[in-house]
Amino acid sequence: MAISDVVAKLLYTAVLTVVCLGLVTLFVSEMQRVWVDKRLYIGRFDFFETGEAKATEAKAFARQIAYHHQSFKHLLHVEHQRRESANQSETPTGTIAPLPDSTFWNGNLDALLSSANDLSSVELTVQGVNIKELLTWLRDRVSTPNELTGVVEKHPNGIRALASWTRGPLRSEGSHIDGQVLDIAGQPDVDKAAFHVACGLIWAQLAGGDKALSKVPRPEFCAWAEAWSQYLDLRDRSATLLGLSAENLESVKKLRAFLDRQVAGSTRLAEVYLLRADLLDLLPAEQKTQEDIIQAQNDRLQYVMMARKPTEPEKAGVALSARATTPDKNEVLAQVRPALRMQGDRVSDPLPENWQQHLKSGQDSGFPVSRATGSLFITKPDGKTTYLTAFAVAPRVIMTVGDHVPPLMLDHHEPQPLTGEKWQFTFDDDGGNPKQSHRVTQVIFARHDTSSTAPRTIALLELEAHDTQRHPPVTLEWNPESVKSHVDQYVYVIGYPSEGSNLPKNFLRPLLGDTYDVRRLMPGRVVSLTPSQEPHPSVVRALRSDVSTTVGVAGAPLVDLRNDKVVVGLHFAGEWKENQGKFALALAMADLLGSLPEFAIQRIKPGTIQDTFPMVAPIGDSSQPQ
Repeated sequence: MAISDVVAKLLYTAVLTVVCLGLVTLFVSEMQRVWVDKRLYIGRFDFFETGEAKATEAKAFARQIAYHHQSFKHLLHVEHQRRESANQSETPTGTIAPLPDSTFWNGNLDALLSSANDLSSVELTVQGVNIKELLTWLRDRVSTPNELTGVVEKHPNGIRALASWTRGPLRSEGSHIDGQVLDIAGQPDVDKAAFHVACGLIWAQLAGGDKALSKVPRPEFCAWAEAWSQYLDLRDRSATLLGLSAENLESVKKLRAFLDRQVAGSTRLAEVYLLRADLLDLLPAEQKTQEDIIQAQNDRLQYVMMARKPTEPEKAGVALSARATTPDKNEVLAQVRPALRMQGDRVSDPLPENWQQHLKSGQDSGFPVSRATGSLFITKPDGKTTYLTAFAVAPRVIMTVGDHVPPLMLDHHEPQPLTGEKWQFTFDDDGGNPKQSHRVTQVIFARHDTSSTAPRTIALLELEAHDTQRHPPVTLEWNPESVKSHVDQYVYVIGYPSEGSNLPKNFLRPLLGDTYDVRRLMPGRVVSLTPSQEPHPSVVRALRSDVSTTVGVAGAPLVDLRNDKVVVGLHFAGEWKENQGKFALALAMADLLGSLPEFAIQRIKPGTIQDTFPMVAPIGDSSQPQ
């Protein structure tokens, strides 16, 4: 045998050996995938357009599903991290409502991987053995890989896809849903069809182990997912220098209309409510009505009621939907808009999760207005005691409402000695049992008029003593142009809630418990501002917020959380709205100061000169002081 023949035979043997080893490796890999590999793969999809098979489109559709699955899974993970970070943030943003986060946990959400080497699609015969037929038999008779396959049909009226996940959840196997077949119909184009297949797979992955989410139909979940994905894009655009364009704002309104329909259909998906509230936050302030802001607050309340923290058995799933037990709405209102006990300038109660983002900064450095705020208790000649809240605005000068000032002492242009009643004021945390109190010696100026919708009610009182080092006077907002900026912003009131309120017991009890007349911080959000009345330029506008005030808080300072060293309003009354909760009314401080006579201004801020002499045109309110 010639040397060349030997070399050729050796080369042939070597090549055959390499090929066989390669085939064995691929065969073992395929067997491992069939029997051992639990990972999820995107398998083969057939694509037909009006009955004609399209191989290229089929491969592209499978890639689109894999892309949308990975993209949506990533968005859920990023949002989960964003919400956790927001809850831990020390700087309030004023743009995102603080919420207890039990959603967007995707720990059980397996990735959808690109298909591994699949010999079942290869026409290959070795030593008379058809590898394709063997693997097909193994897949059919032994076990199928964990993969998503399907058929897509494109017709003039849209796209229909039928996806099969052979290892998906089944009720007969103890899962909460049957998720092995995903029938997607009515989609306008291929990309949206691929998105809904990917979203349907995510729903099946999550709902199979989550009883609450299993009650949300897959189409409803994926409709929310599509709207939420669009919202995220709009939110990112709104954070840029250019902000939202007119076209973007129109998209916001269309998305809101879609979510309105979802809510009208009694959705069980908690995130629908939160998404509608977040959409409203994207609108410019001038395009939002009072009803819009209240609806957003109610949507967040509904979200809190539906998306409570999961219990231990539920933690394996994702809390994207209503849980089994819905708490009493008034009780939730009291938890969402709390009245937190204070010690000095710190909150002594644990910060609620839904307010940590906004209050933690003040909790770390203290709430300075608290040191100037105290309880005012008035003992009438008949022995009855009335409690109000007041705060220091200058050395030995406190501000409160004028509701209980004797009529003979109202609207004088010089201080009036206080006689016939005993008025005492304390800076102590416990207003009902103070360790130290100061006598009110005279009424510097007082006005109480409730003839219209925003009363000009105020009292400046003089104390016999005042330690300004321990209790420095507050800074007041003087600029009327800044009043509008508080609408839609987070605020708080510091006061001394008392018993005797006409609020529902299932709201008042979780709000205050059995402890009254102690210093509390009550956070909320401004929902509207009463408009100015042009014939009366010195009219005092009112800021309406969803702060949970009660009897005893009248006369308290209203503070914008963006600058918690400045008092922007004087709380004077409140109103209860069934199914909406408590709303508080505060006189805009800049307007109120502009309505005072010059001698009263000089007691607050000596050297201040009014641009115009204040008019006495009053406006009032029929609300109960709270």
